[in-house]
Amino acid sequence: MNQLSSNTSRLLVFVFSIFAFLYFTGGSILDFSYIEWLSPGDSQYHWINWQFFRESPFFQIPIFKNYNYGMDLSSSIALNDSLPIMALIFKPFSNLLPFDFQYFGFWIFICFVLQGQLSFFMLERITKNQWICLFASAFFILSPPFLWRLWGHYSLMGHWLIILAIIVYYRPHFSLRIWIFTIILTALVNAYILAIVLTLFFMDIAFRFSSKEISQKLALSSLLKGFTSLLLSLYIFGYFVNGLRLGSGGYSLYRANLNTFFNDNGTWSSLIPNIGSIPNDYEGFAFLGFGMIVLLVLILIEIIIDKRLLFKSMNKKNLFFLAASLILFAFAVTNKITFGTTILFEFELPSFFSIFTKPLRSSGRMAWLLFYCIYFFIFLIISRSRKLKLYLFLLPILLAIQVLDMGNAASIFRSKISDTKKYYASTVGPETLETLNTLWHSPLTSPEWETIKIKYNKIIYVYPVNRPENAYPLLYFAAKNKISTNFGYFSRYNSSKKKEIFNKINKIIETNNYDKTSVYIFRDQIAWQKVLKNCKSTDLCNEIDGYKIFAMGFY
Repeated sequence: MNQLSSNTSRLLVFVFSIFAFLYFTGGSILDFSYIEWLSPGDSQYHWINWQFFRESPFFQIPIFKNYNYGMDLSSSIALNDSLPIMALIFKPFSNLLPFDFQYFGFWIFICFVLQGQLSFFMLERITKNQWICLFASAFFILSPPFLWRLWGHYSLMGHWLIILAIIVYYRPHFSLRIWIFTIILTALVNAYILAIVLTLFFMDIAFRFSSKEISQKLALSSLLKGFTSLLLSLYIFGYFVNGLRLGSGGYSLYRANLNTFFNDNGTWSSLIPNIGSIPNDYEGFAFLGFGMIVLLVLILIEIIIDKRLLFKSMNKKNLFFLAASLILFAFAVTNKITFGTTILFEFELPSFFSIFTKPLRSSGRMAWLLFYCIYFFIFLIISRSRKLKLYLFLLPILLAIQVLDMGNAASIFRSKISDTKKYYASTVGPETLETLNTLWHSPLTSPEWETIKIKYNKIIYVYPVNRPENAYPLLYFAAKNKISTNFGYFSRYNSSKKKEIFNKINKIIETNNYDKTSVYIFRDQIAWQKVLKNCKSTDLCNEIDGYKIFAMGFY
């Protein structure tokens, strides 16, 4: 093969990123006004969170405080997968943007592009062979755990931040400033990816200290400055606002299966059989892809034949990277070890371990670093192989096969994203579809809502819970009419704060001392009966469009 220039290779990677984006999404999500694809699922709440945030004060500390969404229960977009970095970019233009505006599609496009470009930048540090850089970058763009997040939780598509951290880790010289920039940037995207980046930050300092590149004093001061910068930025962003709790239970529920690198979950390969897993293991999904599995087998055979190839690739820096990846993978598989559909064994963890397990309950995601470590070493060894010509012949063939092999997954995502209503009409029953229609067409059609949006500025749910039944139409109505709510869907909230709110509402009901600026939505039957007994002729006490509503002084 004739050698390519670096610029040509980068351009081809960019073209492949666009191809992959269109192949898996259809491209319709680049329409900023297209919001149907965000429902149903968690993403509709991530979007509605942004709608409340755009009405919050522009100059405030914490920056992402979002009191109108949840009020005292939870009031920050920092931990709700609403993509703080995108919210920050578009907030200055809120008054110019239509209400049905979404930035998630643009974010996904950016992730496809950066996944390719940063992979290429990283691979150029391994080899100067532009063909390897080109095809390897394409494989990084097609990485299944990255693409799987097209189903929802779009902040988790920021895998390019993991690749960026790997690049910083492999810099010739340690740079605290670049690390702090990377850490703060990641904090603006997603807390789980931040945990992976912080692990690489710590391992970089450990390596450079052990190699005597930096002194003990510099290592300790770098750790101190790094984590101080992190805590300060987390405070400024709103990770610690009133009502928010960083930790929650469920650590061993959302784990990685030991077969995760070879299990396609019945979707991502027609050539590799589904080898099964246990429910919720999807959080640790890290299938390598058919083409990459073939490459892994080939380099393992080559290493067995020529062990020097492995020893040449395993310098101290690489070993530290591998160690960080294995540590996080051990955390990902949790204390309940599973292989396929079998729980092999489980054990109790020391209580102090909860400082890690509670903030990172979806621990399976920590398998991503080992996933990218495997990709990294496959192409590192290929670049040093005596069979390089064979690999250069195989790479485009295996890439094409993997593209075709992932066709079923691509078809599902294209259908779900580009023609959402039709997709669900063909995959769910009529009762479920009727419920889903309320997400796309508001059921709030009664004339009373016109009065509510004029006379009241709060909607109080009795009693507020995380993601209450039929909450979305109410939230959409509230956001559109600049009305605050005490409910929503939150990734984290403080249970002790919840008890305080419950007590406050109980006192209001018992004393019949309702707020005249608030509309109360009742799901609790006992509380509703108490309201009906005290309802006056000037009050609204009725079930409207499926919601039991009390509004003082409505008439």
